[in-house]
Amino acid sequence: MSDDTTYEPTEHTLHPLKKIEIIVRGEKEEFVRELLDDSGVSGYTIHRDLAGRGEHGFHEGRLLFNDRAGLVMFFAVAEEEVIQGIVDGLTPLFEKSSGVMFVSDTQVVRLDKFLGEEDEAGETA
Repeated sequence: MSDDTTYEPTEHTLHPLKKIEIIVRGEKEEFVRELLDDSGVSGYTIHRDLAGRGEHGFHEGRLLFNDRAGLVMFFAVAEEEVIQGIVDGLTPLFEKSSGVMFVSDTQVVRLDKFLGEEDEAGETA
């Protein structure tokens, strides 16, 4: 099967943003989800049934009939001020329960997909 579509090479501008990755027990999923919903991020991704090894030893992924004990990872991309607000909101949670968060620099091509509550001109919607 032949594809007659030709693609012109295009150049894309990379826009710097911050990425946050959050790993918590399933019982804290609702708290993190609500924090992200209220933070101004345009969206986020959730990975469930994580497995891995950390300070408390190895953690199994899929635990039958017990989603609250499994690990959940969220990640979101936004401007630094938004990510800082999420970090500030999560700090009390991590002072009382297990979990980790990572913040790193990232770059996106489609900036409009990551601006959340503001448009490209910086005006609140």
